Amino acid sequence: MYGDNNNNNYTYTANYTPVEPEPPHNGGKKAGKIAAFILAVALVGGASGFGGAYLADSISSDKNESSASEQSNADTSSGSSVIATVTAQPQNSDANKDNSLGNLLNIDSANSDSLTTKEIIQRATPSVVMITSKFTEAQGSGTGTGIVLSADGYIITNCHVINTTYQTYQNDDRGNPFDNPFSFFGGGYKIVEQTTQADEVTVTMSDGSEHKAAIIGSDENTDLALLKIDVDGLIPAVIGSSNDLELGETAVTLGYPLGLGLSASEGIVSGLEKELTTELSSGGTATMTLIQTDASINPGNSGGPLLNCKGEVIGITSSKLVNSSIEGVGFAIPITDAMPILDDLMNKGYVSTPKIGITGTDITSAVKRYYNLPVESGVLVVSVEAGSCADIAGIAEGDVIVAVDGKDISDMNGLVAAKNKHKPGEAMTVTLARSDGNIDIEIILDESTDEDQ
Repeated sequence: MYGDNNNNNYTYTANYTPVEPEPPHNGGKKAGKIAAFILAVALVGGASGFGGAYLADSISSDKNESSASEQSNADTSSGSSVIATVTAQPQNSDANKDNSLGNLLNIDSANSDSLTTKEIIQRATPSVVMITSKFTEAQGSGTGTGIVLSADGYIITNCHVINTTYQTYQNDDRGNPFDNPFSFFGGGYKIVEQTTQADEVTVTMSDGSEHKAAIIGSDENTDLALLKIDVDGLIPAVIGSSNDLELGETAVTLGYPLGLGLSASEGIVSGLEKELTTELSSGGTATMTLIQTDASINPGNSGGPLLNCKGEVIGITSSKLVNSSIEGVGFAIPITDAMPILDDLMNKGYVSTPKIGITGTDITSAVKRYYNLPVESGVLVVSVEAGSCADIAGIAEGDVIVAVDGKDISDMNGLVAAKNKHKPGEAMTVTLARSDGNIDIEIILDESTDEDQ
């Protein structure tokens, strides 16, 4: 179990090996110069720590228990041993076709008593699928796991199962080596990381049938994605609740790790409300509040279910968040937190998040001295977006945000975390430190979407 000041770095390795691109030839072209600059501020409404981006498109936090670096996003690699391998079962074509997300969330277990591990696995197997993603641009493929959400073909998985990060070469404008002798020493090109979505996604059911899937939507901040296959009569997973979990409860994972076929592992719920901060491929960071379990979660398990003793889905597992150097520590996205995100993806194709509409920067000792600020920490408002909720409420350039809803914040990450506890259209109280004293201002949060970027 991790302590409050844990600074472990989490890494994730994909199952495919991209073909190394050939470095481009400089030829006889002359190159210009690149002027590099660093943005010192981040727009509140995008990814935290990503200059000029809206804070609303990130989930960050002032708690930084541990961090995760994402080397690649397509899922499947080597990992720890698998406890059990399960024989696939055929689907039931007469399944309940009511696929309302609200109804799914409130489904009661058919059996109020605890099931045996074997019964849990047998009950969930028809609702767990393998997902194969092919990436033309990255020249590779990867596999993960999915959960049948509805009888008419909606499938839950992780965002990183259908996206991948890869390296490519780009001209760095150092030019012809005869014009620029420094280009002989590794010049002429640079390595750049890029992210791409799968060109083709295939869903393999527990009975072995394969179906092409459409990507309905995905959200990197929460690592969730929603797929759709053109099939009816599927058996949806029974969706439970993650709100009332207790330490020591039974936890069973089911998925397709390591290319070994459908496999299961049993453990317990070993931690609740664990916060991990991950780096986003789009820039900035996202902080996720997760369920911790000692049930095995290996590459290929990502997007699969964490099940309770009734066979209900209480979490969505993610091997991206597993530290390969530590055994018995895995994480899952709480299902009750995931359902509103999936509802947005199903109905809108994107996730709507709250936006304040300012650019700001952390108050450091240098910033405090330069602007002669009256506080030691907080967020200095650098600019205000015209017509935004901040503008309407009277927040101005030069204001210092020191608290949200009565709780002190020390930096941009804290402001993002406080903002993301609200929904668009909700009221949020911001405390500003001004020369004549602190003042509380209520703002009605705007809506930010992926379309804003």
